[in-house]
Amino acid sequence: MNTHADRLFRAVFFTALLGLPIGCATQHLPDDQRQAAEPATAVEPLAIGDLAHDGRVLFSRQPREADLRAFAAYGGSAVINARTQAEVDKLGYDERAMVESLGMNYVHIPMSGSQLSYELAAKLTAALQANEGTVLLHCASGSRVNGLYVVHQSEQTMASRQTLVAQAVERGMGRGMIQYIERTLMQTPTRVMDAVEPDRMENDIRALVSFGTRHTLSDTGSDVRGIGAARRWVHAQFTDAISMTEKYGDEKPTVSYDVHQLQADGRRILEPAEIVNVICTIPGSMPEARARKYYVLAHLDSRATDIMDASIDAPGANDDGSGVAALIELAHVLAAEHLDATIVLLATSGEEQGLYGAKLHAQANAEGIVAVLNNDMIGDPTGPNGRKDHGHVRVFSQGIPSELLSADPDSLPGQLRTMRMYGGESDNTSRQLARYIYDVAWLHRTAVQPMLVMRPDRFLRGGDHTPFNALGLAAIRFTEVHESYDRQHQDIRTEDGVDYGDVASHVDAEYLANVTRLN
Repeated sequence: MNTHADRLFRAVFFTALLGLPIGCATQHLPDDQRQAAEPATAVEPLAIGDLAHDGRVLFSRQPREADLRAFAAYGGSAVINARTQAEVDKLGYDERAMVESLGMNYVHIPMSGSQLSYELAAKLTAALQANEGTVLLHCASGSRVNGLYVVHQSEQTMASRQTLVAQAVERGMGRGMIQYIERTLMQTPTRVMDAVEPDRMENDIRALVSFGTRHTLSDTGSDVRGIGAARRWVHAQFTDAISMTEKYGDEKPTVSYDVHQLQADGRRILEPAEIVNVICTIPGSMPEARARKYYVLAHLDSRATDIMDASIDAPGANDDGSGVAALIELAHVLAAEHLDATIVLLATSGEEQGLYGAKLHAQANAEGIVAVLNNDMIGDPTGPNGRKDHGHVRVFSQGIPSELLSADPDSLPGQLRTMRMYGGESDNTSRQLARYIYDVAWLHRTAVQPMLVMRPDRFLRGGDHTPFNALGLAAIRFTEVHESYDRQHQDIRTEDGVDYGDVASHVDAEYLANVTRLN
């Protein structure tokens, strides 16, 4: 753009910023220049509210037809629109056709705020490189395009991300875009991991132990002892964790009880019982992705030596108070985040009696579940003979597809041969999820790294991920590396100088926090 046209252009646009008529921008010009600046037919005052610029790039809310004519008249090169196609369809005029009829280039990069990505920023970079003149970049309010521009700048300049975000806010970007920018620039994972508080988790472990026993069949009426008091406490902790999110509508997190009536099974449920899970749901921010659900599990119930003893103390600090503390901490650090898909934090009951809470929930809610992370015994890095591993957690994953386990015996040999021929023994979705966890841990250099164990669970054991596996869903189990059976499923006692029992003193808060950060 030549110097004369550039002066006219900026005079008109920055006059619009102040809300003045176009004439105020030209009335002090010489007559010949004023005549050149004024269009042949009158146009309405420019309505590009909160106009801001970064050199040749101008940021705007949705321009009207008169605004586009004015932009073309004063030397505009291109219009880049970041509104979604659904929004464009409701404009009432064909923006592309009008822009092109005025001799300018039109580029459409449709996006919602939650869709912000490097891929979309690359399209903006290409569009800016293809158009050398002044470019009008707009969406509905100007916020989205500023966020898109920040990601573009992060690849093109040496300025800090904090500086780029601050500049975008000064140009009128809404603060709601900041979290999308941080997520795109890989800042959200770091912020969330840094927010995990070991001291808070240690306090949660001690609170869970204080209920004496959390046996599935224990007292439900007491406020201080038994499974009923424990689940009401977990419900209150979830509620407190989501209370400051300031989200509303479809994005608002919720806490609820998931109640199931269970008939006696003649084994570990000798009479009809009520199985109650506690759920904290953090809905996704992207409407298109909200139906995708990512579960994190832990079981609230505990047991001692006798699986049917519902009255003896069974503190369950590590098995599985550690997992429940992780769920509560995840509610604290994730509830305010604007994640694409939905997070479901599920504290189950009935795990020790036969995985009933997880099984009944999975059967009723399988649709939309993409991945399941089961946290069961993730707080004690010390095993028998003093062996310790603070730097790893085992990740168990099923390799054989669930459908093969129930296949017709006559067809099974052929299916197995096909799987063997293609080398698909480890291609089950659960095994893929485990490898993804490994990659994510490496990418973010997490303090606890996953140790992949290529089996569904410990030898002849199972956990709450098992019912999800049975439905063909991707589900894995996190468990510390060294299990100490002196501290698992044991009455609290001392024999021959050995202390037995799953008590709070065995839980390492920092290790537990690091496994939670990996989650």
